[in-house]
Amino acid sequence: MKRAVFTVAILGLCLAAGFSGAIMDAWADAHLRIDPPYVHIRESFQGQPLTLSAAIPDGASAVVELRGQAKELVLLRQGRRGGLWMSVGEVKIANCPSLYFLLTTEDLKLHADIEKQFGYDVIKNGLTFQGAIPQNGAASLFSELVKLKEHEGLFGVFPGALKKTESKNGQTWVRGQIFMPGNVSAGVYKASLFILNSGHVTEQRRVDLSVEMKGMPAILATLAHEHAILYGVLAVVIAVVTGFVMGFIFKGRGAH
Repeated sequence: MKRAVFTVAILGLCLAAGFSGAIMDAWADAHLRIDPPYVHIRESFQGQPLTLSAAIPDGASAVVELRGQAKELVLLRQGRRGGLWMSVGEVKIANCPSLYFLLTTEDLKLHADIEKQFGYDVIKNGLTFQGAIPQNGAASLFSELVKLKEHEGLFGVFPGALKKTESKNGQTWVRGQIFMPGNVSAGVYKASLFILNSGHVTEQRRVDLSVEMKGMPAILATLAHEHAILYGVLAVVIAVVTGFVMGFIFKGRGAH
């Protein structure tokens, strides 16, 4: 009996030591975490907050960048013709990320060379514009694009949004939060952690964030892409039925 108790005690100590070591290893090996590590778009989806956390060396700074897949945008330019505002042309913008968030531990303007590697200027340098470009050039067009995307909640640059918290074993945890808007598209998003020391990037880590449709949105998306005719018929039927129902409701109210 005593031998059994002694064996259990030794086993418990070993497990405790192993667990403690696992915690220390997890701390030391942590780079970039997203919580939750996925986004599910369901019927009532109106957006979801995400927490980003990372372990960086003491004294270092960090930049976290979240990008969506590059797409081509087609925008209608508005202009004045004969005293009236109207569409004056179409502009195609190639290689525009569907989403772009940037979080930092400090103001990037403190390091001019680092500022050139992140933010909206980097996006602008990667875009190509075709079509009805305004006389004052693509710069003003890009400025309007940024305003539009920020209004939609799909673009954002947040200096100082990564907060340094506890420190241990030469590592400091940084944490920040972003909000994935309700109009976010399904796909794989790339989250990148850049560790900076004395204004220079010394380390980089990447992790994928999966945004998936679930439930009815997934069914409708499958119908639209794989059974377009059936999807069209259902859309017409739903529109007709909705029209009849609304007409019946308003007709009934008018009778009173």
